[in-house]
Amino acid sequence: MAQIQIDFDVPAQMRDGTVLRADVYRPSGSGPWPVLLTRLPYGKHTPVMAMMLDPSAAARRGFMVVIQDTCGRFASEGEWGPFTYEESDGYDTVRWAAALSGSKAPSA
Repeated sequence: MAQIQIDFDVPAQMRDGTVLRADVYRPSGSGPWPVLLTRLPYGKHTPVMAMMLDPSAAARRGFMVVIQDTCGRFASEGEWGPFTYEESDGYDTVRWAAALSGSKAPSA
């Protein structure tokens, strides 16, 4: 079985200074790997997440997986407001994830 590396609660600073936290699953090695990103207000470790995507299995198949708690939820800072920060935080998170070590950023 392929080895993976998991980094928990990795900080990602948004444009307004709020720090959101994500768990990052990577295959062993240096990459680059395509990134699967999800952001949710239900907690990174809930069974709901595992029903949609098994991050360990995806990492074993060659993907970097980023699962982030949205603003004001669980490990992330800020004040939660449904759909309030999703557009800007989502954009900032995609840029942050593309810059992670091992990330296979798309060509321009």
